[in-house]
Amino acid sequence: MLAPLNDGAAWERAAQLLRADFSLTEVRATVVGVEQHLPDLTSLWLRPNRRFRGFLPGQHLALTLNVDGARQSRCFSLSQAPRADGLLRLTIKRQPQGVVSAAAHALKVGQTVGLSQAQGRFAARPGDQPLLLISAGSGVTPMIAIVQGLVVKQPQRSLTLIHCGNSSSGIACADELNDLARQWPGLELILHDSACSGRLNPAQIAAYVPDWQQREALACGPSAFMAMVEQRYAGRLAQLQQERFGFVAAPVDPDAPQHKVRFGDPEQVFTAAAGQSLLNAAIAAGLQPRHGCGKGICRSCQCRKRSGSVRNLLTNAISGNGEELIQLCISTPLSALDLDPQPQGTNR
Repeated sequence: MLAPLNDGAAWERAAQLLRADFSLTEVRATVVGVEQHLPDLTSLWLRPNRRFRGFLPGQHLALTLNVDGARQSRCFSLSQAPRADGLLRLTIKRQPQGVVSAAAHALKVGQTVGLSQAQGRFAARPGDQPLLLISAGSGVTPMIAIVQGLVVKQPQRSLTLIHCGNSSSGIACADELNDLARQWPGLELILHDSACSGRLNPAQIAAYVPDWQQREALACGPSAFMAMVEQRYAGRLAQLQQERFGFVAAPVDPDAPQHKVRFGDPEQVFTAAAGQSLLNAAIAAGLQPRHGCGKGICRSCQCRKRSGSVRNLLTNAISGNGEELIQLCISTPLSALDLDPQPQGTNR
């Protein structure tokens, strides 16, 4: 008789009819503003519910949307420092094949989205060491939050920001960056226009910032850009913090053993090569597994391995053959696998 009264999920669904962002356990947020910067770059202003625990400038979170009846998650950096009113801003570039980024660009004021708690350690370290921030494209989004935070807490700290873009398609957040530079004399802003000066290279970093070796550095951008920054910091990687767009997997040997993977109920089957991430293999086979950051941080792709062995691509740790939780984006098969996409497991 008490089952309906004890059913927390039922109570939550009923409460959401009155307030869509209500949840006893999940972070949900209401879209309160939409701001288009460029044709492919939009900011969402979000009001989270009370489940959200706050964040530090430079962190990211997973945005979850319903896309064609399925919950899809991707990670995005928070592009505004913490505010007194608690509003959050995500600045999202629409990707050509990006299901979630396209859905995010279609959001309207009043709609509700799912969020994770803030994650990541990409942040300016405490102290007064001069800083160098290097970004490209939408990689500037965490940099804006970091700069805003420093304006408030360490306005005397020396800071240089090199941001790369292409004026032919629009430089992401250029107006906002120029406003920050005008407000904070301690910020040296260098906008590198690849349409005029070519892509940024290691020699140009040193030319722009002669004392780069004395500065703590943070860099964020796409893979090719980050490889260039790493080249500049060869032998000095301890000086550099990095935030990449997605997990960069090693090339897969075309002669590597192929392993059969059973996935979900109803069962879907695909093959994955040793050395290939299970996430990439599943997507290549036409599956749409839940995932977020693609680099082992957000755990959106976590699932239950019922049987078989995998190797962790980050740590090289090898699993046992029994049941355990794994992450698709950083796991590669060592044998045939039976996977349950639900981390808590399901009955077969």
